[in-house]
Amino acid sequence: MQLTDELKSSLKREYTLCSNAVVFYKKALNKFEQKYHLSTNTFLKRFEAGQIGDDADYFDWYAFAKLLAQWQKTQSALRSAVR
Repeated sequence: MQLTDELKSSLKREYTLCSNAVVFYKKALNKFEQKYHLSTNTFLKRFEAGQIGDDADYFDWYAFAKLLAQWQKTQSALRSAVR
């Protein structure tokens, strides 16, 4: 299937939006990692196992990690469609 120029343009805009979201969430996760001296992967394992407290930061960190994964998945799909 061949994409029209308008559709390609829209997909490229969506890809840019996804890229910006990915950058935002990566920076946010990096701030949490620096603050708590813990990688996001380690944090997620401990949080999901109930080994970390109930601080609001932890819930934000968890949500941001999940949102980053979703944005990256969307970005990957759009990358394939735009090429």
